[in-house]
Amino acid sequence: MVEVTDEDTFPGQSALAKILCGNLVSNGSEIDEVLEHLSNSIDNAVEELIALKSLSPKKVALFGPFLGRSILELGCTALIARLDPFRLIVLRERQKQPDFEIDKPNKSSIRWQGDVLAEKVKDLWDDKSLQNPTRALLGDYYTSLIWHKSFDLFLDSVEDVSGDEWISDLRRKDARRLCAELQRDFSSLYSQLSKGVHHELVIPSSSAFDRDTARDLIWRTIYNVSTLGLIVSVVSYAVNKLDIETAVEAYKEIQEMEILK
Repeated sequence: MVEVTDEDTFPGQSALAKILCGNLVSNGSEIDEVLEHLSNSIDNAVEELIALKSLSPKKVALFGPFLGRSILELGCTALIARLDPFRLIVLRERQKQPDFEIDKPNKSSIRWQGDVLAEKVKDLWDDKSLQNPTRALLGDYYTSLIWHKSFDLFLDSVEDVSGDEWISDLRRKDARRLCAELQRDFSSLYSQLSKGVHHELVIPSSSAFDRDTARDLIWRTIYNVSTLGLIVSVVSYAVNKLDIETAVEAYKEIQEMEILK
């Protein structure tokens, strides 16, 4: 594991990028280059999210869903990169190939159904299930092997933290409830934000994505991805691991972002 020093970190990194991508290091490895790119993309999206407050209702309806969906997808991709770096290294190498075509579907691409969400597995440890186990971020194997155990460890790690509304909310849940809510919210947010991104609606978008609705969707997205990022801080093998104190500080800073206020 690479030792991270103050000189290695990226001081301009937003709190949201930090909690999702971890402590960036400049050692030239494939996964670090991927995470640096994702961190920069998240920072750009955060900058535009903050700028939304100065836009007209029409522009909020136009750009709000796109930025929310961007945070959702970038955040999930960053977390997959930190927990399953091989997945992103393969994708990176595929995209570098001379025959890679950006105008065609690519089987190596990150897919919402399959990489983030997945069908239920009836028997996790049945030999047939293990022939091709899902590695979805919120799939049954991640839930059993990572999220349940890490959430309990996280709760033990923040016993002395006070004055944080989101952490106080997390303390009222157990791991099973949290994972069920995350799966439901990620699915719901992806569907709702997609309506604005793909222009599926044949009613004025400003009525479906008014300022309050856009704010709610964006904040729910930020809450969900940053909560997963916070829990990843106690996963011992996560790439670019944050210490829990730094992660909690970033989590608090995220809650103070001024979005559509």
